[in-house]
Amino acid sequence: MFWRVYDGITTGLLALAGFVMFALAIVNAGMRYFLDQPLIWGEEISRYAMVWGTMLGVALAYRAGQHVAITLLVESLPRAWVMGLRLASHLLSLGTAWVLWRAGSVLVERLGFMAAPSSGIAMGWVYAALPAAAILLTVEVLRLLFADARGLLAGRRA
Repeated sequence: MFWRVYDGITTGLLALAGFVMFALAIVNAGMRYFLDQPLIWGEEISRYAMVWGTMLGVALAYRAGQHVAITLLVESLPRAWVMGLRLASHLLSLGTAWVLWRAGSVLVERLGFMAAPSSGIAMGWVYAALPAAAILLTVEVLRLLFADARGLLAGRRA
């Protein structure tokens, strides 16, 4: 039940970021064409929604196994080796999450006070997408890591 709610919330946030990008592009184009008065902050907010959508998408793509992968070699290996490579991949992904966390935290700390040029929102909200992605990626990596470990242990018992 928990994971269903969690998956729904994270997917919903990704959909919201996409909707904001799409809606602002349509509204801004309409206002520019029909009223000759585009939203001065429309493109900026759309860009920030794209940043958030991309960062949320990192974790959701990891969950679904949709990141780019070259599987030709892996598919020809014995199952035990494949599981070993999957575990190594999870550990490398945890390292990536740590880098996202560290870089995002530095950006929020050092530049988060700045205001965006046209919308005036604090840039900390934009830069917070990196630590948020790090947290979500960590959750997804640990989720799959434990599932793979359970599968490996169950395979040894059988």
